[in-house]
Amino acid sequence: MQKESKKRSSVEKYKIKQTISQLKNKTSFNQSTSLVTIYIPPGTQLSDIANLLREEYGTASNIKDKNTGKAVQAAIQSILARLKLLKNTDNGLVLFCGQTNNGMEFYAIEPPEPVGIKQYVCDNIFHTEHLEEMLDEKDSYGLIVIDRGGATFAVVRGNHLEIVHDKDSFVPSKHRQGGQSAQRFERGLELMAQEWYNRMAELANKIFLETHPVKGIIVGGPAMGKDDFINSPRLDYRLKQKIIDTFDVGYTGVQGIKELLEKASTRLKEVRYIEEKELMQRFLTHLAKDDGKVTYGEQEVKEALLAAAADVVLVSEKIDHVELTIACQNCDHEFKEVISSLELIDFEIKLKEKKCPKCGEPRLEITEKIDLVEQLDEMAQNTGARLEIISADHDEGKMLYDAFGGIAAILRYNFRT
Repeated sequence: MQKESKKRSSVEKYKIKQTISQLKNKTSFNQSTSLVTIYIPPGTQLSDIANLLREEYGTASNIKDKNTGKAVQAAIQSILARLKLLKNTDNGLVLFCGQTNNGMEFYAIEPPEPVGIKQYVCDNIFHTEHLEEMLDEKDSYGLIVIDRGGATFAVVRGNHLEIVHDKDSFVPSKHRQGGQSAQRFERGLELMAQEWYNRMAELANKIFLETHPVKGIIVGGPAMGKDDFINSPRLDYRLKQKIIDTFDVGYTGVQGIKELLEKASTRLKEVRYIEEKELMQRFLTHLAKDDGKVTYGEQEVKEALLAAAADVVLVSEKIDHVELTIACQNCDHEFKEVISSLELIDFEIKLKEKKCPKCGEPRLEITEKIDLVEQLDEMAQNTGARLEIISADHDEGKMLYDAFGGIAAILRYNFRT
């Protein structure tokens, strides 16, 4: 159950991100400080919030600009009218309300983690900062691949991988030298190598204790090389305690980091980056086998969902597709438009001035909005499938969007046979 809850959160977080993007583009209708943002911690009685709002309603009557005061009072009234229908959740609630250029708007969001502040703010914008912070992944993991020839340091957090430092050592490879110089040459190489590992240990201290603090570290490299690095007297004991595991890796650089991630996948199961890559690898493996257990494209995936054949639906986070049904209130003419959610605000404003293509009257209204991701998620839930939002920050995620149109599915069976 805990695993499934986490799986569902990728869609929930996507929806919250979409809402935040819309909220950040909204301002009050007259640039006054009349948009209300309320952060409500878990355990807070909503009756207490109602009392606070009634007090603020009275205070708003003293605002110098009467239009601003009335706008604040209208927002508070709108919240109070809805508050009795809401319940505080285990994570609290975040409320946004006010008159924008699109009229009075209200949003109630259950945050992805517990709200840590109790806050009421009136401004000309909605304050989403604390909500955005909650969406940030808190746990980072350090990745190190190192040998005599070079070292690469990276950080993986959530679905994002960042190469922090990539350095060549210029320590010569071992050579067989003739005569009495052989031992001296070998000792010189060992001293150079040890100094290299010591310098990289100091760099690791700076990166993973100061610049990019991490929860754990995975180290990769040739057997002797990574051991020499880990045993360096200059590697801080706090970093040594954070080493989760080590793996034999044949390369440094980006290729080495990717190889290390593959080998360490079982130790980093909870990292979203690993989860997404494994899901995409499942899809690509079935695709290569041509066993009929995958499909891709919007219509094809919808067909699989309708047939209850889909097991996992993969949707790129870059998919932003809202289908609008628009009807004329004068002649009942109806047509559809497809836009991105970020275009929705401007579209609704311009629609008020747009004339009906049939009768020529400016009486067009949006009668239905269908967000493609929400539609797919509802279809998935109705058939026991799950939907996963895949980042475009890694190679497999980019491939999902560029090569497969951003929508694909792993199937339970080949439903077309």
